[in-house]
Amino acid sequence: MIIDEINRANLARVFGELMYLLEYREDEVPLSQGKILSIPKNVRIIGTMNTADRSIALVDHALRRRFAFLPLYPNYDILIKYHESSDFPVEKLIDILKRLNSEIADKHYHIGITFFLNNELENHIDDIWRMEIEPYLEEYFFDQSEKVENFRWDRIKDMFSE
Repeated sequence: MIIDEINRANLARVFGELMYLLEYREDEVPLSQGKILSIPKNVRIIGTMNTADRSIALVDHALRRRFAFLPLYPNYDILIKYHESSDFPVEKLIDILKRLNSEIADKHYHIGITFFLNNELENHIDDIWRMEIEPYLEEYFFDQSEKVENFRWDRIKDMFSE
């Protein structure tokens, strides 16, 4: 079972007795209707979280005991491999992303690679950048407009042809 953004819910309310069973999988819990609840051994639960979301602090301690945590940060090698058979100048994109993420300076807020895992990236990158990346930067750098301006599509698009 995959639960996206698991930290957005009140886990005690959503999971109820299941929260206990996540820690003590070999146990069974009686339910109010007289039935028994248990987690079969072949069930795995994967919960995703965006570490930039500050509500993580509210559930972190409960989750830490019940889940293993694996950080996933931008992996540029995946982007290179994905585009190895295309003519898209992925190394130039990676250079821009590294500069941009350096400006962001907080790994929890870095721009990831999934925006750019697109078979027709050369035809869509301008829309992706203008409609996905720029609004994110405007929000993140709301009080530092010069940083946003440095990474506007109109400023960086020529870097792909250099």
